[in-house]
Amino acid sequence: MKVLTGHLTATEQKVVNAKQVVIDKVNSLPKGKMFDDAKKIDAVFKKSSHTWSEVIETFEKNQSDANMNTVNIKDIQITQSNIQTHKIESMLKDFDKLPLINVVEFADGLAIYDGHHRLISAWAMGKKKIKVNWVKL
Repeated sequence: MKVLTGHLTATEQKVVNAKQVVIDKVNSLPKGKMFDDAKKIDAVFKKSSHTWSEVIETFEKNQSDANMNTVNIKDIQITQSNIQTHKIESMLKDFDKLPLINVVEFADGLAIYDGHHRLISAWAMGKKKIKVNWVKL
């Protein structure tokens, strides 16, 4: 859906249209639970076998060893199944200025504890890779 207004330059209109494409992609996800604007993301990303609590505890215990790394988005396993669409919309303006997401590499893959909304935003924008704070065990 294109948003048209006579008050925007062509470049500004492209940005508005690109944001709308991302919002439409997120809105096409199945309805989630807990919030009116919740969307399920476990159809897009594999659910980690590690709980959110386990991942955050492991990250915090080892965060002094964390390194910035760029990883394939599809390699990240989620620890929560729902996101809120209004949070995605608020991130789009300054996405590249947002903090890195935090992941832990377990033997069975990368698990995220902080950054699910940033992860799904990157996915909806068509990004293939994302920068992360990575703790490797």
